[in-house]
Amino acid sequence: GHEQEGYGLDWNPLTRGLLASASDDGSVCVWDTANASASPDGLAPLHKLTGVHDGVVGDVQWHRHHPHLFGTVGDDRFFHLFDTRDCKEAKTSAQVHDKECQTLSFSPHIEYLMLTGGNDNIVKLWDMRKPDRALHQFFGHQGDIFKVEWSPFSEAVIASCSADRRVMVWDLGRIGLEQSQEEAEDGPPELIFTHGGHTGKVSDFSWNSNDPWMISSVSEDNVVQVWQMAEKIYAEDEAASAVAKLSDSELE
Repeated sequence: GHEQEGYGLDWNPLTRGLLASASDDGSVCVWDTANASASPDGLAPLHKLTGVHDGVVGDVQWHRHHPHLFGTVGDDRFFHLFDTRDCKEAKTSAQVHDKECQTLSFSPHIEYLMLTGGNDNIVKLWDMRKPDRALHQFFGHQGDIFKVEWSPFSEAVIASCSADRRVMVWDLGRIGLEQSQEEAEDGPPELIFTHGGHTGKVSDFSWNSNDPWMISSVSEDNVVQVWQMAEKIYAEDEAASAVAKLSDSELE
């Protein structure tokens, strides 16, 4: 299917056996492993989309609510949304960053919300119904963003990791809260925790779906860390307002 190496890979959470993969050659493949048959030539892709991005496809992910939809981001700074029922062209396209975009995450809680992260050191929150303008930008990282992911247990909590050796946890319910000058020095109000335990670039992390607030992260220092912030840090945030109730103006 692909002609070069790649990094994006995602199982469809709603349709058994469907796998999407992304490559440095600018292509995206959709594989139907549930109906695969033995062949000396291997499995052929169900769909192969070429020229999806002008350059490397940084990430691919299936939508968490609609089984036919998947999104891609790439070095050309664009996001594309595709429908497997008609893959000839993207259903939605938008430039989402000023530099290469390496990661995206659809909300498992609210169907129209999405996150992206780019080499401009910014994490962005989007309403896919209005992709011309980000709902909010999260500032705090000092390096390329490698991964963004929604918390599996809260519609308002997200996390991101970066080349700056940090994993940051954010609470959308705290956007716009007043801060003292001392508090502002530690970051914006929505930044609730920074994990600085790695000595190399943090290339990936994963939320524990069974134990709230537990995260594992891995970095170029060849170390995997499993960690959980102190309860006193997140206790007050568990009562934060649901992001679904926030208006666009409150998210800005």
